[in-house]
Amino acid sequence: MVSRALTWCTQSGGPTVRLTRVPTDPTRRPIAVVVAAAGAALVGVALVVLGVASLVSGHGEFSGGVAFLLIGYGVGMVVAAGGLWRLSLFGRGPVLALSLLNAAAGLSVAGPAPWVWVFVVVSAVTVVAAALPATSAALHLRRGAADVTPADGPPRKDEPGT
Repeated sequence: MVSRALTWCTQSGGPTVRLTRVPTDPTRRPIAVVVAAAGAALVGVALVVLGVASLVSGHGEFSGGVAFLLIGYGVGMVVAAGGLWRLSLFGRGPVLALSLLNAAAGLSVAGPAPWVWVFVVVSAVTVVAAALPATSAALHLRRGAADVTPADGPPRKDEPGT
């Protein structure tokens, strides 16, 4: 698998940035990223199944509207999980936000439906895994070489601790 990354080039006119192809190892994902992506995908698929079940139940227009909303929401969760799985910076935000929303919604109805606790626990584990420092580090490293101080450049002063 090959991805693209920004790299520094030093030419006579000064340093420039260019996009280059960089081989990546898809098996080098932290366990936190795997857990967060799998949890989000699992909940997304469950929401799609619930939406299809609501649509098939045939309880009228209201059931159809709820079904399409659940299916769209579930597809959004699966797309966000795919983005996180690919270590995209744009995958983590939707996974965190939607999983927090799932956990809150699940907590509000968990009393009369005990099976919802599975949904709540998976969503909570997804939130924790997506927020762990290992996930942050994996996504930070994917930003590319442009964030790294070049060997002939001055040290960076724009980040804490540098």
